[in-house]
Amino acid sequence: MTTALGKRVALISGGTYGIGREITLKFAEHGYAVAAFGIDPAQTAATVESLRSKGLEGYVLTGDVSDPADVRGIVGEVMAREQQIDVLVNNAAVMIRGTLLETTKEQWDRAFAVNIGGMFLLTREVLPHMIARHRGAIVNVASGSGYGGPGRLAYCCSKGAVFPFTVSIAQEYAASGIRANTVVPGNVFPTGMTERDADTPERKRKLERAALASPAGRVNTPRDIANAVFWLASDESETVSGSTLEVMIRT
Repeated sequence: MTTALGKRVALISGGTYGIGREITLKFAEHGYAVAAFGIDPAQTAATVESLRSKGLEGYVLTGDVSDPADVRGIVGEVMAREQQIDVLVNNAAVMIRGTLLETTKEQWDRAFAVNIGGMFLLTREVLPHMIARHRGAIVNVASGSGYGGPGRLAYCCSKGAVFPFTVSIAQEYAASGIRANTVVPGNVFPTGMTERDADTPERKRKLERAALASPAGRVNTPRDIANAVFWLASDESETVSGSTLEVMIRT
């Protein structure tokens, strides 16, 4: 996995916890120069330790994907170190729970600022560097909730925006050698968003139903999602763009 300038470089937002950390480790295992970032210093420190314990290389930064200054700083640091970004994984997200009547304007704005606004800011910052080299793979992590669901209106709507975002980029920049695809995780355990209600009867029943519906006889793990993300970023999918890969069972 090398280019004229050396290793290929993957930048991963929300790459310090749950699914994102597994994505970070997956790319590092395959020889990428990995730059991951998240908003929680404790999670970034744990990710550094995860890389170190496996003998993997990579560097981990702290920043808020919804903050334009943080995004510019992170992309600038990666470019200063590596001179290129080959893969961008937009994974950072925040879960906002609540029905329409329970959701405040502040919660609605926060969901959109992170879950789709962060993708916009980071992609806009990275894309010119990819265009300059006439190559790049962008993988956006959506959610099964992006199709709608009860009790998490702001999260569902903000994640639903990922689909047209991806297709628009794929169509607009195909001639510039850029690919963009979406991965849709479904029934993943454990993740940062599912740990808090892992012991509730409702969650246990949902996981049991999901395992029974799966040909694997189990729910997805973060590594399953990381495998899908990696494939869409790799040369093995070089003719795939504007697609949606669902890592879930349709029931």
